[in-house]
Amino acid sequence: MDIYCIDGARKVKPQTPRQECPNTDELTFPDRGLYFQSMTRKTRLLLILACFAFLATDLPAAGQVPEPAPSSSLKTFFTVRSAQPDDTLPPEIRKEFEKDDDSPLRSVAIDLNGDGKEEKFVLCGVLSAAGGPQWLVYDPAKGAARGIIIGTIVFIDRESDDGYPELETYWRQGGTMSVVFRYKYARGRYGRVGTQAMTLWETSEYFRAMPPLDLDKELVEIK
Repeated sequence: MDIYCIDGARKVKPQTPRQECPNTDELTFPDRGLYFQSMTRKTRLLLILACFAFLATDLPAAGQVPEPAPSSSLKTFFTVRSAQPDDTLPPEIRKEFEKDDDSPLRSVAIDLNGDGKEEKFVLCGVLSAAGGPQWLVYDPAKGAARGIIIGTIVFIDRESDDGYPELETYWRQGGTMSVVFRYKYARGRYGRVGTQAMTLWETSEYFRAMPPLDLDKELVEIK
């Protein structure tokens, strides 16, 4: 049987059965292939164990149930497509818009505060100075203007302030940029409390985070 030694320089040298290795650091074994084979098996085992350890970190603990995805606070939405001609609106509300061209007004009726009486989102025929469509939130029952909001899509939230839901609007500013405005109700009017400018990728992620929206079902409650 051939005997092989590994010297301090890690070189394999054949030795006779009775010949000793040059120093005590050298390893003697019957077949040099066994040494490299054993190292290969050991490395493979370590890699397998490492993979199992990595996969185990994504597994829930025993008896642990993954938490369900949080429900959306979005109640419903509408776009400029839902605005219908409305000749019941008093002409004096036009002064609420940033600018106006006296073109016919359109509106979307919806009960915002749940009192059984509909408020109206009145759409102006002229874009705002920022470039988005202007809506006046109007209370016909009290003849009161509740503030101007800007956006192509209006999202109505379930959360409310003083009985009126929070609003969020979206519109394309031009080019590849989009804008989201957030509004809260306070002291009888809606006021803007947040602004977010988004790139195309950020816009995609913005809508991805929302529940599925069916553009053919505007003003339908989102479950």
